[in-house]
Amino acid sequence: MRTTLTLLAAAALAVPATATAQTVTEPSSQVAFPVSLAGADGSSQVLTGTGLRTRTVLKVKVYAFGLYVDEAQARSALASYAGQTPEQLAGAPAFYDALLRMSFPMTMRLVMTRNVTGEQMSEAFDGALRPRVVAAAGRGMPGGEAALDQFRGYFSVERLTEGTELVFTCAGGSLHSTVAGDHKAAIPSPALCWALFDVYLGAQPISPGGKRTVVSRFPAVLRP
Repeated sequence: MRTTLTLLAAAALAVPATATAQTVTEPSSQVAFPVSLAGADGSSQVLTGTGLRTRTVLKVKVYAFGLYVDEAQARSALASYAGQTPEQLAGAPAFYDALLRMSFPMTMRLVMTRNVTGEQMSEAFDGALRPRVVAAAGRGMPGGEAALDQFRGYFSVERLTEGTELVFTCAGGSLHSTVAGDHKAAIPSPALCWALFDVYLGAQPISPGGKRTVVSRFPAVLRP
């Protein structure tokens, strides 16, 4: 039984989403992600995979998410991982640690799959990020709590409806945010950048399955 489950998990990683020439569809939500986009900082980035955020034991779908990276810089920084399979990368803690060094521009694009209030989204991010920015201070990245307070203010909207996009780009230690098409002021905070991406890529991700599938296209990105 264990072997069967392992094979099924490997198959899911090998084909994580339906792809066309220009988009990749997250399979559970049917949300389409462009294979490339301009990050909230204006950089051009490519998709490495998608995932789904659910809540409660009923697995209520909240939003789909996709990870994008600066292709050239990622290929240089992660050259030692070139040639590895999606399964190998997804099972390598050191690979995620390398991503979380934030040494090249990365973007997380979220697409809402249900309606929530701005306050609900703000509280959800605060709950996930607050302990992480505290941890970041212990890693030599102070000032995260003040940056998080500013970030929370970016959700001062009445409602985030199904299909609303949120785009978060970290580049050079600054977080660039676009919420429902509204470009927000950049927040210079390595602590907040690390905390935000640790939510999805760290040791305790909010979506363990998404942590694996969001890197499934990396082998193509890293191919010389």
